[in-house]
Amino acid sequence: MSNRLIIIGAVLVAALYVLFSSVYVVNEREQAIVMRFGQITDVRSEPGLYFKIPTDIVDSVQVIEDRLLRQDIADMTVQVSGGAFYEVDAFLTYRITDPVLFRQRALGQLSVAQDRIATRFDAALRQVYGLREFNAALSEQRSQMMAEARDLIRPEMAGLGIEIVDVRI
Repeated sequence: MSNRLIIIGAVLVAALYVLFSSVYVVNEREQAIVMRFGQITDVRSEPGLYFKIPTDIVDSVQVIEDRLLRQDIADMTVQVSGGAFYEVDAFLTYRITDPVLFRQRALGQLSVAQDRIATRFDAALRQVYGLREFNAALSEQRSQMMAEARDLIRPEMAGLGIEIVDVRI
């Protein structure tokens, strides 16, 4: 009788392992990339309960954010035309729109994308401020400066599968 209980227990544990390793959940703030042996086979952007081949050796799932994200730059010193300096606080909002491209170009890692965004954002702000006089950022040109900075960053970030939604200075 005890051998039967051990076998039934082992079968039950194995069945639970197979069940739990084959189920994954995508919520409304996420996208999931399903990879089989490292190759992307599917992208799930609708929330729900999904199934995959059990174990992470065959099928693995990488979760990618599907909400607006924010990148901040605080206390950045920029030089304007004429040699004066500004202390600038700025932020941009972005969204990952192409998870496959994001996985291929940024390894699916938000930290890699944030480093690239920060570098491009810094360069765009310096370029936008460098073309203007000191009082331009405090005038009606400010909204134009934000749009220019956004438009400078957009093409490069689109190559990562990221859409720049807005820039605020």
